[in-house]
Amino acid sequence: MTHITRLEAPWFLRASKKEYKWTVRASPGPHPLHRSIPLGLLLRDYLAFTSSLKESKKIISDGKVLVDGRIRRDYKYPVGLMDVVAIPHADLYLRVVPDRVRLLKPVKISEEESKFKLVRLLKKTVVKGGLLQLNLEDGRNILVNKDSTEMFKLPTLTTLKISIPKQEILATYGFKENVYVMAVGGKNAGVIGQLKRIQSSPYKTRRYSIVVIRSPDGSEYETNLENAMVIGEEKPEVKVE
Repeated sequence: MTHITRLEAPWFLRASKKEYKWTVRASPGPHPLHRSIPLGLLLRDYLAFTSSLKESKKIISDGKVLVDGRIRRDYKYPVGLMDVVAIPHADLYLRVVPDRVRLLKPVKISEEESKFKLVRLLKKTVVKGGLLQLNLEDGRNILVNKDSTEMFKLPTLTTLKISIPKQEILATYGFKENVYVMAVGGKNAGVIGQLKRIQSSPYKTRRYSIVVIRSPDGSEYETNLENAMVIGEEKPEVKVE
């Protein structure tokens, strides 16, 4: 199915539910339907880069739009958390970040910042040859040399800073006091601040520990560990607003 009714579409999409009956349904890909924006809609409804879906399709099919450093020709391609969208001929570079109103939003970034992204580690698997496979949140897998003991010790939900499209690991950021954290899901999605403490739950797994985030204005917010993402230590590594 290539389309979906606007009433059934994810609630956060910037698409009028009264203008037309149908809208674009995101293709299966690195991000699920309920946490992604179809590339064609991003150009038309979020960036106003095009005035119609037909124009979006033309630009995308011509190979002028890159996601995470790779050309994407599918206007239904799902763009999600921390993805970098680039339209080099227009000198336009964007990153998709959490939004307090509509869950996801694009923010303009510099060309230099478009060369890397942050992504969370969801799972680690030892594969043939004793290599370590890092399974990341955006669907990509990175193989790590078996001699890299530091990578073997990384806990899940650690944030990796990787180059794109080469996927070289540039840095890692774990959960500890005073690192900068962003809520990427739940009712507080989009909240940014410093991590003040983690309250472990004796009844549930580590992912359900409660993270307390203190925003710059002093307000404190709580969210599950699985809904939090470290975005830097002394300062945010990416532009988020």
